[in-house]
Amino acid sequence: MILLMRYFWLVFILTTCLNALSLWWRARRHIAADPSLKAGYRKLFWGVLIIGNIPWLVMGFGCVVGGVPSIMHFFRPRDGNPFVIAFFASVFAMWILGTYWLFARGGAEMLLRHPGMLNVDLKSPTLVKLLWCLCLMSGIAGVIGMFVMDVPIPPLK
Repeated sequence: MILLMRYFWLVFILTTCLNALSLWWRARRHIAADPSLKAGYRKLFWGVLIIGNIPWLVMGFGCVVGGVPSIMHFFRPRDGNPFVIAFFASVFAMWILGTYWLFARGGAEMLLRHPGMLNVDLKSPTLVKLLWCLCLMSGIAGVIGMFVMDVPIPPLK
């Protein structure tokens, strides 16, 4: 159980990698139909793969270096552990960069030009942005909950 709690962040990395591969797999038929989309899909693939793994790498660093005994401690940012705070800072940075990319850098339009990148069939950049905002608000509510709630950490056996 100790190993599972200490290295569960590897499951998150594997899941993010599989998600990126799934996106690339879905993109293949769209690239076959319109080869000009390949460069955009490649950027999106690498973005998901690299940016999407940053929080998990930060989490893993905290667990491996020893500052965080298990991933359960990430549910208690209120304790002020610097590795846990660094994890949340990386998540906030992703949210800020994602918002900037979607709203100011044409990210919503790029997602719509590259079918299969979203699991929902949206036709408008405004709807993409609204969906992002809804997801962002849910994430913020979850983080606030973790800071406010006194989540008990089960003992490692």
